Amino acid sequence: MVRDVGRHGGTPVRCARVLIGNLMTALSRASLPLGAWGAVIAIILGSLLLLEVVYFLVRRLIRRKPGVRLFTMLGRSKRALRALVVSIAGAECVRFVAPGSRASVQELANVAIIFSFAWLALIVSGISVALIEGRYDITASDNRRARKIHTQLQVMRRVVSVVIVIVAALAALTSFAQGRSVATSILASAGVIGLVVGIAGQTTIGNLIAGVQIAFSDALRIDDVVVVNGDWGTIEEITLTYVVVAIWDQRRLVLPVSYFVTTPFENWTRTNSQILGTVMLFCDYTVGVDDLRRELLEFVDASPLWDRRAASLQVVDATEHTVQLRALMSAASSGQAWDLRCAVREHLVAYLKNHQPTALPRTRLEMPPAAPSAGGESTGVG
Repeated sequence: MVRDVGRHGGTPVRCARVLIGNLMTALSRASLPLGAWGAVIAIILGSLLLLEVVYFLVRRLIRRKPGVRLFTMLGRSKRALRALVVSIAGAECVRFVAPGSRASVQELANVAIIFSFAWLALIVSGISVALIEGRYDITASDNRRARKIHTQLQVMRRVVSVVIVIVAALAALTSFAQGRSVATSILASAGVIGLVVGIAGQTTIGNLIAGVQIAFSDALRIDDVVVVNGDWGTIEEITLTYVVVAIWDQRRLVLPVSYFVTTPFENWTRTNSQILGTVMLFCDYTVGVDDLRRELLEFVDASPLWDRRAASLQVVDATEHTVQLRALMSAASSGQAWDLRCAVREHLVAYLKNHQPTALPRTRLEMPPAAPSAGGESTGVG
């Protein structure tokens, strides 16, 4: 055994393969209490033990480097790795099965290996996406690029997941004779099946294409602030078939992806998250506009919600009863703009009430002078 290890070079992978092969050969020749089944159990347990040892060594190595985030990947993929190792060990144990059943067991072992590897690939792809997303902070004030990356990665992960599942299913189907005949039949009638699927699943296929189009056209991103059907909310999730909008009152609006391709909608964070907010006031013609404007500027200047880009007060309309004032202010995000608008509205109303009560809207009624009565005329005294 030592000679074989030395002959295969010094790489750990080759040495481990030689040692495992020699171990399987030795166990198959040894007289175990349970015979062949004892060898099978010993091989599977030995493979799991080897996996635990490798996992322990890699974990110790990663812990020495705090900046490495692969520890999370190893923790999440541990079960899939166990399933893959057991499947491979089980495939190597087919030699202990009776010759009449050996072919069927080998096919089952191959299917188990294929699906275990697909499971591991799904986990690795998902965690890889999570690791990349961790480099882009979506909670930052200027998070446009981060939201774009998050959206594209989520869509790509779902596309890759679908491809992995399809490839695994086809590989498992073609791993045994009956499955190969079924696959051949499917390929022979692929044109008819494609036509039927295209007609029956036209909406679904359209949503899939629209999902990829939205992700890479940058028209809609995760955490975008949108107005859809009169409801204000943020994009919470984008899949290949539907989009979830988190409404401000904690409701969830689920819409097909094709909706955002065919229907106009408002995107308040298309280029950046900065936004302007307005407050409308209806006042009497006697209002002191200059004093009210000065009060507005002093209030927003002291507010942490104002981003110091814009603030003004203008008379935008005049009717037969009142004048309409518009207070304009800017904020770094739509949420801060809403809070700033409410605060400005409350403050200006209180200011008018306390300092300019005559400027509040009022209805004037002008009474005509009363006509003098005939009996009320004064008479001279002769």
